[in-house]
Amino acid sequence: MVAEKNMVYCHECNRGGNGNDKDKCACGWKQYEKSSKGCFLGLPIVGEIKPRPKISKAKQRYQRYLKYGDMFDSFLSFCYWDSEKEREWNS
Repeated sequence: MVAEKNMVYCHECNRGGNGNDKDKCACGWKQYEKSSKGCFLGLPIVGEIKPRPKISKAKQRYQRYLKYGDMFDSFLSFCYWDSEKEREWNS
């Protein structure tokens, strides 16, 4: 009989983004939020979960640009749209 090993998602793995292992996994070291990425070799987090690193406002804006930027002609027009008060990240 073969013992079944459960899959460990990257955000729950000790070598993932939230884990405490000093040797981070090449696939999951940036995984802080729940996603479908994972493997059967990972180990669950031992100890406390590390806090997510702070991301600058400029980097957050650029990540939104990568997500919504194809709707705009230029980065400047995206910045005008992004800075409107109705946006959830501006309230």
